[in-house]
Amino acid sequence: MKLSFTTLGCPGWTMEQIVANAAAMGFDGVELRGVAGEHIGPDETPADRARIRRMFEDAGIEISGIMGYSSFTVDDPARREESIRVARKFCEVAADIGCPVLRIFGGALSENLDWTGNLRRVTDGLKRVTGLAQEAGVKLALETHDAWTKGEQVRAVIAAVGSPALGACWDVGNSYFAEPLEVTCAAIAGRVVHVHFKDGARGKGSKLPGTGEVDMLKALELLRDSGYTGYLSFEWEKKWEPQLEEPEVAFPQYLRVCEDLMARAGVPRG
Repeated sequence: MKLSFTTLGCPGWTMEQIVANAAAMGFDGVELRGVAGEHIGPDETPADRARIRRMFEDAGIEISGIMGYSSFTVDDPARREESIRVARKFCEVAADIGCPVLRIFGGALSENLDWTGNLRRVTDGLKRVTGLAQEAGVKLALETHDAWTKGEQVRAVIAAVGSPALGACWDVGNSYFAEPLEVTCAAIAGRVVHVHFKDGARGKGSKLPGTGEVDMLKALELLRDSGYTGYLSFEWEKKWEPQLEEPEVAFPQYLRVCEDLMARAGVPRG
């Protein structure tokens, strides 16, 4: 498995700083926050896409994913259409910069629909994105997040959409507090295409890796046994919680903790 960080954890860094620090710290890749200006948007010009790709390639750092924010349950049709447009554009951006994964959300449940109606709304939206994603060679990763934190909920979407371009982003910290890790992994095993690997504490938000309640070793062992070989991406929510430790502190600690966990679990890096 490989190690990356999300740029949610370094909102003040420029793209040049992101690349330089990733290389200096010893990361394999970087997951870029998908918001225009912080750090990549859906409407980047061809020249900007080429520049970003070249910057990472020259440094020997991969772009492990784009943190997209499209969600599909909102009642306003115009907002749903915009989420679909942004997701489709990000598929094109991802292909051009050599990025294999686009993270997406299901969204909070609409109060105007029952569970079946919400599932259908998410499914209908994603079916308008998966064809383009497949053509672009990009995997959509539906995160265990919001109303879709449990594995069976994500599995239901994947099954209903029925596209090889759609998989799961297992946010270990989110699902840990919703159900046992074994239950989540059993539901989405074989369809996990990206992992947000982080610690946390109930009711206390983000915690430095190794200092919270999340059984990160158990999660790693489950991923190993399920055959997952992709990225473990560190989602440090500095953007939303500015009081958190700086990325210069949190990112190296993540590397140290992951290297120890991988050694204990017999998981090779790379």
